[in-house]
Amino acid sequence: MTLKKCLTDLGVEHFEHIPLKAATSGQAYSQWLDKKQQASMGYMADHQSIRLNPQHAFLEMQSVLVVTQDYFPHPKKADALFPSLRMAHYAQGEDYHFWFKEILQNLIRKLQAHFPNESFLAFTDAVPLLERDLAAQAALGWIGKNTCLIHPKKGSLFFIGEILTSLNAQETPEPLHDFCGSCTACLDACPTNAFPEPRVLDANLCISYWNIESKKVPPPEIRDKIQDWFFGCDICQTVCPWNIKLHKLKPDFENKTHFGDSLVEDLKQILESSNKKLLKQVAHTPLSRAGGRGLKRNALIVVGNLRIKSLESSVTPYLEHPELGELAQWTLSQMKTT
Repeated sequence: MTLKKCLTDLGVEHFEHIPLKAATSGQAYSQWLDKKQQASMGYMADHQSIRLNPQHAFLEMQSVLVVTQDYFPHPKKADALFPSLRMAHYAQGEDYHFWFKEILQNLIRKLQAHFPNESFLAFTDAVPLLERDLAAQAALGWIGKNTCLIHPKKGSLFFIGEILTSLNAQETPEPLHDFCGSCTACLDACPTNAFPEPRVLDANLCISYWNIESKKVPPPEIRDKIQDWFFGCDICQTVCPWNIKLHKLKPDFENKTHFGDSLVEDLKQILESSNKKLLKQVAHTPLSRAGGRGLKRNALIVVGNLRIKSLESSVTPYLEHPELGELAQWTLSQMKTT
């Protein structure tokens, strides 16, 4: 039995099995690092030799099974999240690093029964692999102008996972055609102009970088452009014609914040909770990556941009905060503007 037939029999739908080769985007990735467009994400520069050629670290592995998993609608919805706050679709559920990897591990257990003498290793964005490069090699999509992997029948709202194996694979399939064409919707919609050119993302200007990855407070010229995004940002994906067509997304973003009592209460809870309580509430969700202080930073920015004057008493105590004091002052000043 071939690996592909085995996977098909197991009900795996969107996958491809390809030889494990050097990255095709290695030069572009190195140039991106040279320009410091990874911002403070130093780990992106670590283990470059593995990123550019995985076999440097996984000597036994001859091929890779690339699998995708849709996250719209989210298959693992998390009730503990703050439903009124605007956040990226992928973050509106449990952390995929756990549940998606468990899916892959279960798949490995079944594959091992069919191929007992072979080795398998599963990964979900936790090792230095250029996942989109591997998925593009596997013809599971093309790299769009917003740097996301896009498939003509799935859009881009999916995770990518890998199973490295000692099994040999057939030749790499022909890459998918780039169907972005002349469209620049994603580039034009980005409020921070985070794309200096198509297929290049400058993290220094990316909303998702500032409200997830960065440990710092964003500079004043970025704050108002974050708008009401509490965690992550989907703008460059939700304006993509492929996602609008396939997922029936609205051009003005389906998950836009709805101002109301629940919004105010969610922000109030975040600002008035201890970091420990916050982290307990968002445990096992992507929100935990920002940490308690990061979530409070994000809440202060949303409060300021929405000018929620009723939360002045929740913001004022942060004026004495060693890291968030200046941001709290900015938030209060925003309440006074029209």
